[in-house]
Amino acid sequence: MKAEQNIKDLKETKKEVKTKEVKKEPQKKSIRKKPQFTKDSTLGEVIQKKPDGVAILLGFGMHCFGCPVTQFETLEEAAMVHGVELDFLLKKLNEN
Repeated sequence: MKAEQNIKDLKETKKEVKTKEVKKEPQKKSIRKKPQFTKDSTLGEVIQKKPDGVAILLGFGMHCFGCPVTQFETLEEAAMVHGVELDFLLKKLNEN
């Protein structure tokens, strides 16, 4: 009688273990994150990391891409010089 109960208990335990293993959540796939630009990002970073970033910057009236300063000037500084609202510029650069 005890042996039969032990066997029955073992079978139930195995079922529980198998059920728990099946219910594991699948691992989330790694999604490549797009660059997020901040006020401290430089114009050079935008040009390098975002292919359509030049078009966005041109749309805001920022036309000085041949200037060596683009490698050092931050988006915050460029927005201030060009009279552009920084938050709106960042929103557009970080879309898509």
